[in-house]
Amino acid sequence: MKKIILFLILALAVLTATAQERIIKPKTITPMPKMTKAEWQTYYDLVDQGRAPKDISKYGDLTVYGDLYTEWCSWYCGGEVKSVTASSCLKPIKSFNYKGENAHDFDHESVWATDGKGIGESLTYTFEGKCPRITTVKILNGHVKSETAWSANSRVKKLRMYYNGKPYAILNLQDSRTLQYFDMGTLGFNDAAKSDWTLKFEILEVYPGTKHDDTVIAELYFDGIDVH
Repeated sequence: MKKIILFLILALAVLTATAQERIIKPKTITPMPKMTKAEWQTYYDLVDQGRAPKDISKYGDLTVYGDLYTEWCSWYCGGEVKSVTASSCLKPIKSFNYKGENAHDFDHESVWATDGKGIGESLTYTFEGKCPRITTVKILNGHVKSETAWSANSRVKKLRMYYNGKPYAILNLQDSRTLQYFDMGTLGFNDAAKSDWTLKFEILEVYPGTKHDDTVIAELYFDGIDVH
């Protein structure tokens, strides 16, 4: 009888914790532009010189590259991530590394890759108490630098997000080579008297790659309030 009661208590605890987590789908999805980082830089240099090509529609929506590679006014005008740590990283291959910081370096061609299939692996972001509050999580899911690399490596299907160590939401990611935006409510303090706080993203499920077992996130960054 005691074992049955204990089992029921544990089951209720699990159900309660799950019920408190929100299931969040991407609010907005922006496809990757059909150009390399080098091609983007050439284009942007021409814009600076007033010689931008007239027909750029073939490249698609350039918003993603604008987000990553220009100093557009954003949460990062005042917001800052103190540190990014990963539970595991794929070992470097030649001159390429796959450390956790790559998921927040604003370079879509460098990535965080897990050591193994990725289930249970995580990224943890630390913020100072004075940091402006966060409302949006943006994710480039997979090795998005090319269609070939994206297909070959596994991508995240579900991420559990922890806010200061407590389960907060489960993010359901599309299996697409896109920038996905998730509305998260308001997180953080914007108060210098407060202690550091964290957001942890744990991989729950993956979309398997055609060639490699490791799971890849190219970028995971933020938008928010309190900066203007």
